[in-house]
Amino acid sequence: MSSIISPSELKNLSIENLIILDARVGKEVHQNYLIKHIKRARFIDLDKDLAEIGENAAFGGRHPLPSIEKFAETLSNLGISEDAHIVVYDDKNGSNAAARAWWMLRSFGFEKVQVLDGGFQNAEKQGLEFSSGEETFEKAELIKKEN
Repeated sequence: MSSIISPSELKNLSIENLIILDARVGKEVHQNYLIKHIKRARFIDLDKDLAEIGENAAFGGRHPLPSIEKFAETLSNLGISEDAHIVVYDDKNGSNAAARAWWMLRSFGFEKVQVLDGGFQNAEKQGLEFSSGEETFEKAELIKKEN
């Protein structure tokens, strides 16, 4: 499976356990998600979900990784289970938070993870279906794998 998926491939993907993550960044990012996002996309926040930012960036950097337990909780809250096929996008052509989310998910053990080629802008240009407001989904329970 390629690490990159085109908007047309995503449009034609009919997988029951498909999870789309909106990882756009910037000011009022959650408000922008609520206004418009790819249909069925779930919002994941760079600062709150993909990092554990301390009070002083001198200790850990600007976006230090969250603990494994915190990241697992985030995934569960997003309804992501072990068998999920995850497509993540951002508004920086997939080169910002989407790439970070891809790397974190792969490091966590997920095998079916892809970044949307061209991100939000290309999805819009290619005519993917969009939605607004919060998406509803059930939380998932990740099964801890034995070493």
